[in-house]
Amino acid sequence: MFDRITELFGSEQTVPDLIAALDLRDWYLDLSTEQRQKLHQHSTRFGTGGESNSLGRNVTATSQTAQEYLKGVGSTAISENDYVFAEMVLLSALEFEDGSATSTHFTYTTLIDLYYKQRDDWENAIENCIEYCRKDIAIADEFVDEFGDVPRIPSFKRLAIIYQKQGNHEAALDICDQALEIGTTDGTKGGFEGRKDRLRMKMRD
Repeated sequence: MFDRITELFGSEQTVPDLIAALDLRDWYLDLSTEQRQKLHQHSTRFGTGGESNSLGRNVTATSQTAQEYLKGVGSTAISENDYVFAEMVLLSALEFEDGSATSTHFTYTTLIDLYYKQRDDWENAIENCIEYCRKDIAIADEFVDEFGDVPRIPSFKRLAIIYQKQGNHEAALDICDQALEIGTTDGTKGGFEGRKDRLRMKMRD
């Protein structure tokens, strides 16, 4: 595998088989050498069978979509604290939307987590977090239809918390109402109804 990866870095026009199968050739060739190295690094998985790098395999086709692959790389980069690269890859994932609200939802969720994690370090991180929470909420109905059930959708809780911290209680209440309408929960005992009660109490103070 090492020889395969070395070969890929040795040629400006050589792309990994998986990248070609995902129709990401032009995107890959536009990356800097450092970014390509990071892409390979964050495409590595460690399991019971040992280390496996998806870009080192010989493949001609895959059921995975470009969006799913890039979202996975972004998630791995976040777990390894490579936040700037993670942002670039996740934003790229949205440029290769595969028509699945589920894929887009999980890409949004990963971006939301990234921006919230960086809220004290990155300028506009909270604004970006709000933007992607709103976008995720906008596709919530479509996501639920695809998913077949109503799971927890973290963007509702995250956005309600942000609005509450900003003192925008009316906006936070509206998000709670939207969450209740779709039927999702925030993982707390009182759910979004309890969150609404607490918000109303703050508004009366």
